[in-house]
Amino acid sequence: MVRTRFAPSPTGALHPGNARTALFNWLFARHHRGSFILRIEDTDAKRSTYEAEAGIYEDLKWLGLVWGEGPDTGGPFGPYRQSERISVYREEAGRLVNEGKAYRCYCSIERLETLRAEQAAKGLPSRYDGKCRELGPGDAPVGAPSVVRFKVPAREVMLMDAAHGLLSFDSRAIGDFVIMGSDGVAAYNFAAVVDDSLMDISHVIRGDDHLSNTPRQLLIFEALGRKSPIYCHVPLVLGPDRAPLSKRHGDFSLKALREEGFLPEAVTNALARLGWNPGEGLLGLEELAGRFSLERLSKSGSAFDIARLKSYGKEAMNGKGGEELAGLVGVEGVDANRLAALSDALKKNASTLNELRSLMRPFLSEPAPGEAEEKEIREERSLKVIKAFREELDNMAAPEDYETLIERVKTATGEKGRRLLMPARLALTGEREGIELPGVLRLLGKMEAIRRLEKWLR
Repeated sequence: MVRTRFAPSPTGALHPGNARTALFNWLFARHHRGSFILRIEDTDAKRSTYEAEAGIYEDLKWLGLVWGEGPDTGGPFGPYRQSERISVYREEAGRLVNEGKAYRCYCSIERLETLRAEQAAKGLPSRYDGKCRELGPGDAPVGAPSVVRFKVPAREVMLMDAAHGLLSFDSRAIGDFVIMGSDGVAAYNFAAVVDDSLMDISHVIRGDDHLSNTPRQLLIFEALGRKSPIYCHVPLVLGPDRAPLSKRHGDFSLKALREEGFLPEAVTNALARLGWNPGEGLLGLEELAGRFSLERLSKSGSAFDIARLKSYGKEAMNGKGGEELAGLVGVEGVDANRLAALSDALKKNASTLNELRSLMRPFLSEPAPGEAEEKEIREERSLKVIKAFREELDNMAAPEDYETLIERVKTATGEKGRRLLMPARLALTGEREGIELPGVLRLLGKMEAIRRLEKWLR
């Protein structure tokens, strides 16, 4: 049975790279009717917070990525927080020590720092020199703190990666690495292997930044006598400059995107195209899952494109009815039918809920032009245009044809382009941007439009 996992550290908000990892694991499990597991890797007690963990739950649920097992839901392989599995790691580490596959190291921090400096001066990679590897039972310093190091065998480690194909690593470049700290806390590589093996994880889909961890993890699986999962390392998500996405590219966290008003289906569609091509159009999660395949994942990095996200945002907005959007926009004190009608009329001009709220503003409140806008409205040529609009509106009979009305004002005033449209827009909405003027007039209605224009002609 396919069992995938998403194992974030609760040290901050999810970003597109994390979210894509979660999405790909969810899609793969769903495609194969398997299980998607959420595991919280919170052994970094200084940086992990329950607030960040709660944010992870919120982000994943917002995207629709529901897990079958996890810290909040439980399951047959729990607990699902690493901080609650310390005794499991200590037991497994102790077994490796007893079997001679790991050992206690008593080297001080000062000695290790000196060793690293000497290796760096010689242009050598940083690796432990094995000083404590062959210590006998009577050689251990009494009462000295110690870590547990994995005894790395000197050989080639082979990996058949689902994305990269066959890869080879020389374990001699790794050195004996720490699997348990002197504080009794498991190191990442060891805890991940113990959890993946005991939770029966069949596939690990993650970013290329974890590729260097994989030979260490494969060696631990082997030492524990357990079968390793199938690994698939996907290229990192890039920023617009093709460098790995980071905070210097701006805040693209899931929380920030949600607060900007992007709909979750827009975000999932943008994330799905980061290293995979499921085809054109806005696709639902089940459609994406039906098409997902590890074999079709790209071997090169993909940039997180805000323009593409906005494109999917617009498609997602247009796919929703006015009533649903009105509920999502959540403007208080407005008649529900009015809000639904506005949502339906304006949604084609918006990529996010925030943009939709902004487009609604002139139709829900009195215009409040700024100083520069008011000055432009009161110019002689502007008042001439506003008066002509007022007169044509008064004379307009049903059915109301606002495109023809604008043409009549154009003929009557001799103005065109910005000089024709901007005075009316500013007088009616107080804003320079927005939907096209016929739409403004249509949404305000004849009588409200006349009232707003007359205000500037007194």
